[in-house]
Amino acid sequence: MEPGELKEAEERAEVQGEKRIGVTMAVVAVFLALATMLAHRTHTEEVVLQTRAADQWGYYQAKNSRSHMYEADSRLAKLSSEGKDIANQLAENGKKESEDAEKIRQKAEHFEEQTDAAARRATYFDVAEVMLEISLVLCSVTLLTTLPVFWLSSFISTLAGLGLIVFAALR
Repeated sequence: MEPGELKEAEERAEVQGEKRIGVTMAVVAVFLALATMLAHRTHTEEVVLQTRAADQWGYYQAKNSRSHMYEADSRLAKLSSEGKDIANQLAENGKKESEDAEKIRQKAEHFEEQTDAAARRATYFDVAEVMLEISLVLCSVTLLTTLPVFWLSSFISTLAGLGLIVFAALR
């Protein structure tokens, strides 16, 4: 082979290598977009659930306060000679409000558990994003240095990112 042919073969190999790296970057960018979208949606879900939990706790407080009010009114009515029937009705109302408050408390706690689960899932998606961004940086470094070790190591962080996406999606 002549020196001109060698130079031409070397340039062709570099272009083919750069194409592979470019394709790798494009595929990783798609995974990164997916991870970003899932992270944003999961954070939004977390906020919605947190709002629902706060609403339930407010409702619980209202029911619980009303229950105590009925109990206090019932005690006051018992002091009156004509208030026995009213006292019983107020005591029943207080008991019903207390039972309702308990159901609402359980619902609020359930929303809090769901909020915590969404927060954990969102964290996994966020870490997946970081891993995929690292992959893109490693591919970029490969283009700058022409050292294939960076390109090969980008596959490790890509697999880690994909694994985190799958893990978070299955939770």
